Amino acid sequence: MSLLETNNKKFNLPFVFIAGVIFLIGLAYFAKYIEDLSKEAIDLEVPKVDENVANENSVTIRITKNLETYLDSVKIEATQLEEKLKIQFEGQANPTILLQIEEGVSVEKAVSIMDLASKNQYKVILTVRPK
Repeated sequence: MSLLETNNKKFNLPFVFIAGVIFLIGLAYFAKYIEDLSKEAIDLEVPKVDENVANENSVTIRITKNLETYLDSVKIEATQLEEKLKIQFEGQANPTILLQIEEGVSVEKAVSIMDLASKNQYKVILTVRPK
């Protein structure tokens, strides 16, 4: 005897079959909803770097996974960084720092340099280098 059985026996489908069909329709709808959400999350517009601006008034700061700091390929102490930047950017319009951080470097190190740049009104372009 089926759960949907009536006196005139018009509906003789098992309840499990009907529940399965409803479940599959709901699953298909949910999958389409998740797909639409993921498309919205992935379509990010990344700003392009104008290479002319980056080359004219910019310096490169690189921080290695050993926490060594390089200013335009010259190793310096992190405590000297602000002083060296002020000297290098003196009199330049729109100074830019190309900040290259290797994977594994703590976020606090990058944030400290970005704070230094913000305080001195330098533009920062952050990149992450793989290990």
